[in-house]
Amino acid sequence: MNCTRLRQVLDGWLDGELDRTTGTEIEQHLESCASCTALKTERDALRARLRAELPYFRAPAGLEGTVRRSLAATGAASARSPRRPSWPQAAVVAFVAACTGALGGYWVAQRSPANPLPEQVVASHVASLGAERRLTEIAAADRHVIKPWFQGKVDFAPAVPDLSEHGYILLGARLDHVADRQASAVVYRVRNHVINFFAWRAAVDDEAPVALAATRGFNVASWSQNGLRFAAVSDVDARDLERFAQLVRNPTP
Repeated sequence: MNCTRLRQVLDGWLDGELDRTTGTEIEQHLESCASCTALKTERDALRARLRAELPYFRAPAGLEGTVRRSLAATGAASARSPRRPSWPQAAVVAFVAACTGALGGYWVAQRSPANPLPEQVVASHVASLGAERRLTEIAAADRHVIKPWFQGKVDFAPAVPDLSEHGYILLGARLDHVADRQASAVVYRVRNHVINFFAWRAAVDDEAPVALAATRGFNVASWSQNGLRFAAVSDVDARDLERFAQLVRNPTP
């Protein structure tokens, strides 16, 4: 079981639709993959939110009786000869289909945000802060120690700027994922707040300015540059995070 396969079957597993062998493979993968564990945590939170917030429509008082009589009549009629559905039967089917479509649309809308990047970045950030996961694989305050550490581990040269004079203290780095893409993660501290600075290869080589977003109590600054995507995430004030992003994007000589 790898990360790509898990993302394909995770929802089915959570809904109890998969066989025991596949379920065991998923559980074993989750024990060693913080990124996929964070994705499962997101799904669990979404399921809980849907149960708590999804509108509940109580059926009209006489609907149950109407449905039962309709089913009984259909069963009796089918024993004699096939016939087209009656108007009440068609109305019941249409009502159920309309409710199902409305709820399905709500579910899809909740699971498919217009811009999933902030959620994906926050998931990796939260996973890195867990007790079972080290925030850094290499702890160092010297960029000249961290940059060589990435050689042979990722197929690009991660940016590791020294921003200590601006109050952003370098703590170290690790390998991580943003969604299903391998990423570098360089870790900083500003006051008592941790900043995870992610970089990964962009699907499209374009340039995009710094964009700010907020989700689940975290701020995210993201941009594209030189064929890479970048994102910084923290619970620090949005102005501090934007300043960090601008310093990384436009370094001073």
